Amino acid sequence: MYNQIGTDPLIGTLFAERYLINSLVARGGMGNIYKVNDVVQGRIVALKLLRAEFSDDPSIVRRFQRETTAVSNLKHPNICQLYESGCTPEGIHYFTMEFLEGQALDQVLREKHILSPDIAVGYMIQVARGLCDAHDHGIIHRDLKPANIFIVHEANEQDYIKVLDFGVAKMEENVQEIQEKLTRAGSTLGTPFYMSPEQIQGAEVDARTDIYALGVILWECIFGAPVFPGRNLIEIFNATMNEKIPKLPQPLKQDPNWQRLYDILCKTLQKDREKRYKSMHAFLRALEDFQNQLGQNPVQTPLKTPKSLPTWGALRGIADVFHSVSPVKLIIIGTIIIIAIGAFAATAILTKPSEITEPVVPKLETYKFFTDVPASVTLRQDDKSIMLGQVPASLDVEQKPPFKLLIISEDGNTSEFTVRTQLEGIMGYATNLAPEVVDEPVIHLETRPANAEVLVNGRRNIENTPCDISVRGREEIKITLNLRHYKTESIYVRPEGGDIKIQTNLFREQ
Repeated sequence: MYNQIGTDPLIGTLFAERYLINSLVARGGMGNIYKVNDVVQGRIVALKLLRAEFSDDPSIVRRFQRETTAVSNLKHPNICQLYESGCTPEGIHYFTMEFLEGQALDQVLREKHILSPDIAVGYMIQVARGLCDAHDHGIIHRDLKPANIFIVHEANEQDYIKVLDFGVAKMEENVQEIQEKLTRAGSTLGTPFYMSPEQIQGAEVDARTDIYALGVILWECIFGAPVFPGRNLIEIFNATMNEKIPKLPQPLKQDPNWQRLYDILCKTLQKDREKRYKSMHAFLRALEDFQNQLGQNPVQTPLKTPKSLPTWGALRGIADVFHSVSPVKLIIIGTIIIIAIGAFAATAILTKPSEITEPVVPKLETYKFFTDVPASVTLRQDDKSIMLGQVPASLDVEQKPPFKLLIISEDGNTSEFTVRTQLEGIMGYATNLAPEVVDEPVIHLETRPANAEVLVNGRRNIENTPCDISVRGREEIKITLNLRHYKTESIYVRPEGGDIKIQTNLFREQ
């Protein structure tokens, strides 16, 4: 896996005089999220920037700022922590938060299609715990969906859940909060599959709106599709408002654990919110009670969803068929599907749950690239070429040496480095690609923080950073930077006959 950053101009730059932008993590409707190094605090964080085209839109700026306000006072371990927020003199709104390693739930569902109910319930318990804290602070999320539930993978530890994106959160104590309408991209309050009936009707929302969304997510986790699927917005909203919750297949009804879980889902997914759980705390207690009952006798009552249940893609295809056949055929097809699902479920009840294999998190190494002119960097290995991104840049690469790195200017001038082994610390590559030639090229070296010890080809330089280093010819030299509490940085420099300026932000040891 490669971190392909394209031509994002922010990669490799220092944002707000504090954040060295390493790579682009995700693109959202309103803004982008980057992995950055906070050179003040000396830690890796996530930086969320409001896209420039939205900076002059008051409603979107308010929504972006609302996320900052909503999360700033929430310190629950199941909610992604916000660190710092602000607006640059150029008008770019931003905030920083925890940088998380793992996968969003929607990505997990695309890969696995369904989760065993004990795993899914465990995830929802953690989400509910975080939302209990949010609700206690008067904050309703109201845009819960699998993409906003992040599963943190840690070695030898159970998966840990973080709730993300309070961008459309509603602060109950704010009487000036308005119900924005679904009038244009980027301002939708909620995501169609997970919106409650009261959200669809534009009514006031409360904690029970989040309870409904969690019910839809739990249903999708164990059955592979939203409880009320549809081919378009009208079908989804119509089903949410009018259709009944699908019945539990008859074979599953024989298992008391399945029946208990189904009863919880039915109460959670009531169209009349007065009939749902009264609070997130009540819903959490129901999930925890179910988990405890399941744990008391796991062998006699294995709880496992059959892997052969149709996924959302299959259900969507079935829905297309339903709209083109007569009512009589609909009954016949529906009966066949229920029998098939029941048969699969019966088989699953008689088998033991398969072991969950933890995904392997790839180990990424950081490489830095410096040039005097705009350039791109390409990795070559085994006759394959992969474009990594633009220079200057700080890139994380999974590929193990040996491989070659080609830095190519817009004029076609090329400098090639061979990476034979991975050194301790950060590895960098610098080259001068301008056509000028001088007798004694000078490397002007700056670090942040300054006063780093400099070794040139293993020999101690007279001065610490900032400093100038004179070189002869075009031979490659190795500069090593050492500073207490910061990672060692080794930069291979090829002057190519001209002067070169290197400015690097050192990474603090974690």
